[in-house]
Amino acid sequence: MKFSAFGKLGRFQDQLRMVNHSGRRKNNSALAIIAELGSESNAHGLAKIATSTKTKRKVMWALLVIVGFTAATLQLSLLVRKYLLFHVVEVSEMKDGMPVEFPSVTICNTHAMSLTKLKERFRKVQDYSQWFEFINRVSFGDQQTRVESTQGFYENMMSEATIIGHDINEILIHCQFNQKNCSSTNFTKHFDGKNYFNCYTFNSAQDQDPNNKILMHATGPQNGLSMIISLDNDDPPLGAFGLYNIHDNIAHSAGIRVQVHAPNTMPSPVDHGFDVPPGFSSSVGLKAVMHSRLSSPHGNCTTDKLKGIKTYRNTIFSCLLLCKQEIVIKTCKCKSSGLPDTEDAQNFTYCGTIHNWQGRYMNLSQLPNNEKVNYNLEMLKCEEETLHKLANDRSYERTCKCYQPCSETSYQKSLSLSYWPLEFYQFDALKKFYNGRINKTFMYEAYDYLDKNIKKYLSLSENMTEENQIKMLTTNIPLEERQKILRATGLIHQNLLRLNIYLEDLSVVEFKQMPAYELADLFADIGGTLGLWMGISVLTIMELMELVIRLIMLLFNAENKMPDHMDPVTNGMLDHTDNYPDAYQKTDFDGFDRNEYGQSEGFERGDFRSRSEGFERNDYGRPMRDNPHDLPI
Repeated sequence: MKFSAFGKLGRFQDQLRMVNHSGRRKNNSALAIIAELGSESNAHGLAKIATSTKTKRKVMWALLVIVGFTAATLQLSLLVRKYLLFHVVEVSEMKDGMPVEFPSVTICNTHAMSLTKLKERFRKVQDYSQWFEFINRVSFGDQQTRVESTQGFYENMMSEATIIGHDINEILIHCQFNQKNCSSTNFTKHFDGKNYFNCYTFNSAQDQDPNNKILMHATGPQNGLSMIISLDNDDPPLGAFGLYNIHDNIAHSAGIRVQVHAPNTMPSPVDHGFDVPPGFSSSVGLKAVMHSRLSSPHGNCTTDKLKGIKTYRNTIFSCLLLCKQEIVIKTCKCKSSGLPDTEDAQNFTYCGTIHNWQGRYMNLSQLPNNEKVNYNLEMLKCEEETLHKLANDRSYERTCKCYQPCSETSYQKSLSLSYWPLEFYQFDALKKFYNGRINKTFMYEAYDYLDKNIKKYLSLSENMTEENQIKMLTTNIPLEERQKILRATGLIHQNLLRLNIYLEDLSVVEFKQMPAYELADLFADIGGTLGLWMGISVLTIMELMELVIRLIMLLFNAENKMPDHMDPVTNGMLDHTDNYPDAYQKTDFDGFDRNEYGQSEGFERGDFRSRSEGFERNDYGRPMRDNPHDLPI
């Protein structure tokens, strides 16, 4: 019985070793999962590592996988960096079969003051003579030219400048748009205090409903805007002459300044206009060009309106003009008359304004006539220095926060000129242009010369005998009469012009910005890079996800099956209880009746413990390799 009991004890110890080995297999199951999926992976390098039986081969493929992974990482970083640069490309597209919006047309007389009105106001308003005498007796140093200019006149006689400026009702002799008559009510006033004073815009669209755009469906001069304009270039007063500014490159000419621009945008004829001379019929053919730009992150275009007194659509040029005005106000504590007003500009005076110049003029009257007085205009000097600095250093633009509009329309122009009107049609043209009111204009002189000449020989045309026909065709006009006709022709060609603005093509060219490298391109390049260097595809990523999921499930299962802290196997102790793992209870040890120890030949429980000779409780939880070599079994 003793040997039988020790034999059963040996079998029990074997069962303990099996429990320890089963725990070791559980610890190795994660590696088994990784090895299994690695051998089945589509990533060729990983499969080679998992299936190789030789260590050298495993190391070689591991190094190749590391090299491929490093190269792929570097290339992927370059691809992501390329995408984050948000480069754009511009493509052009021709659009046909769509109506084209007719542009705004701004016209300004290149001579800011009407000589006819100037002569009238000179007699009625004493300030005119006082002003001209004041600037003649005062020396303003480097600012002398500015004070003597039309801009200086406006800054010191603002109300009078608007009065003596040209009126659209007087300069617009005839207007026709799309084969229908138009009038001065179709024009909006725009004031330019530096160069032109009163300007007028056709189709300004400032207060217009966006749904009521003027859309064109036909081309050619007959379907566009046609204007006949009188420049009011009257003779100057006797003995008077104007002051020529040699530094002004656009003044002292006859004609009109014309700007063609998108509706509801701020006019700037001095920067974007072109001159149309008198005595000619000028034709301007237009072709619409659209610009579509991208906003953030690919660009920085904006859809905001301009922040000024009037609400215009944004253009980067107009925005920069407003920004310059703000800089002048901030620097010089005054505003410039050559720049558009901002909301804050209304609280400041013009930099060129001479405060109380009438009082200073009265003080000059007490001095000798030949004595000149020096005045320093510090604010005007500050304005000129500031604008000169801004014109030569564009770094200020970074603080202006001016951006291109996301959608913008411009118009390409082609100009042509022809001599107009021919002398043969001048008399009848004047009759139809002025329609009975010519005797109230300075052009009556030309009309009267032509009318008298025609009436003198009217009898010949009414009685068309053979003799009269010969006289009409062969008789030369006397020199005195010819000089009067040339004078009339000179007045007409000096003051009248015709301007035709029309669309020459209904096809619209659109320049559209598009992302140069989109998200789909990035994904395609990522797939190509991973496939090139590591053989990885989307399915490989699914395999990796499966691996992660199985490892997480294994972790949760291990936590749920973790033995209690009183488990005898965990503590390396064997207790005489029934709380053993299943492995214990499925052995032949179950057949070893505990009662036999106490009943067979003196084997009591205490005797069994005393006779075990070295079998301590901790020995049962110890692996076989840890047992002493001389352990009795």
